[in-house]
Amino acid sequence: MARRALIFSFLLSLPIGCSQFHTGRTYLTEMSHDDTRFFSPNEDFPIVSGDTGRNWNTEEEIRARTPASEKDLSEERIERALRQELRELESSQLEEDLEFYNKHRRQLATVSEKIYFLKLPVYDRKDYLMTRGFISEPKVQLYAPQEKIFAIQKQDILLGMKKQDVLESWGKPFRVEIAGNPRNENERWLYQSNGASKYIYFESGEVQGWE
Repeated sequence: MARRALIFSFLLSLPIGCSQFHTGRTYLTEMSHDDTRFFSPNEDFPIVSGDTGRNWNTEEEIRARTPASEKDLSEERIERALRQELRELESSQLEEDLEFYNKHRRQLATVSEKIYFLKLPVYDRKDYLMTRGFISEPKVQLYAPQEKIFAIQKQDILLGMKKQDVLESWGKPFRVEIAGNPRNENERWLYQSNGASKYIYFESGEVQGWE
């Protein structure tokens, strides 16, 4: 009995409410405490080799996995087939042909254009690039400088003459006709004398012929 009385007295001596505990916490301190910080790599967790941290997909990856329509899926299949065809064509090129292709491949904008280029006979590829304006043929001087001087003195015209040379030889034309972009200097000059007409044809600013 004495032991039970002692325990009962001890329990009665304990604080009766939470108000008796002094924690030092207030409403304002609790509300100002920020526990929403994001975890930071190498601070809250280690980064292992090979972990790029990327957890998102590119738009291309998303479209490849979940195409928006049957049409998109069909286009993606065609594009994959074209890329595969291009890889096979590239791998089948001879070393010197591959070197020429790699030198100009950036000028071929699409996969289809690269395929078209690689399917051309090797001897036609340079002409194709020239036709597209990607490369130009080195100009060959058709006459010696002294020949041009003699021609101008005799009021003659030579193939390869510049427009300024023609002006010095024949003077100002009666009419100038420009074909396409004026920057290309593809022109036809008309000269008239004693009722007769004569045309001089220029390509890239040089005489290519006359009639």
